[in-house]
Amino acid sequence: MDYRDFKKLNQTGAEHFWYKARRILINDLLNLALPVRDPNRKIIELGCGTGIQLPLLAQFGTVEGLDIAPESIALAKRSGFSARVFNIETELLEKDSLEVIACFDVLEHIKDDALALKKIFEALKPNGILLFSVPAVPWLFSPHDKAASHYRRYSQKEIINKLKAAGLTLKTINYWNSWLFPAIALMRTIKKIINPRGTASSDTKPLPNFINRGLYQILAAETKSEFKLPWGLSLCGYAVKK
Repeated sequence: MDYRDFKKLNQTGAEHFWYKARRILINDLLNLALPVRDPNRKIIELGCGTGIQLPLLAQFGTVEGLDIAPESIALAKRSGFSARVFNIETELLEKDSLEVIACFDVLEHIKDDALALKKIFEALKPNGILLFSVPAVPWLFSPHDKAASHYRRYSQKEIINKLKAAGLTLKTINYWNSWLFPAIALMRTIKKIINPRGTASSDTKPLPNFINRGLYQILAAETKSEFKLPWGLSLCGYAVKK
């Protein structure tokens, strides 16, 4: 969660359904990629935001959060985690220094994502792992993406090719947020028609508790299901440095 979302969503006691369900997804991905837990494993989360994933990542190793926004880093530190301001576009990570890099909904914010992926490859140790998620379906790029400072949404082919070009070997990739896809895609298509100039407008807002709970139950049920659909609002997976 970035600082802008934190300020908007912290108005109510209920945690936003998307962030809550995504932690189930991230937990499943971590257990798949890292079946053996190792407290000495060095993990960083690029674009950690306010640090809501850091407690989960910390179960799999020693974790540090990196983010471009000082306000977000201050909140992550307040939760007791190691965190620092860092910009992957202008800075380098230490070469061959990390077992795991987590990059959840970050690459779309980076203008030169191909260069960022090459820097990630260089920072990973041999057999190091990149965990990732990105927004999917390029034609769905909308005022919501502009408000979130996205440069793009990804097709599956595009993210696979960019991982390969960086030197990474893809191990698994799946769509996520598939069950809610028709309704959200329709809503954003209508908004694009109403707003033809594409003026930035975020869909991330506090929701009434009963709606938030209902949407969470749907997304959590999908996340726990072993049946994966060939479409969705996000793509997630992991890749390895061979």
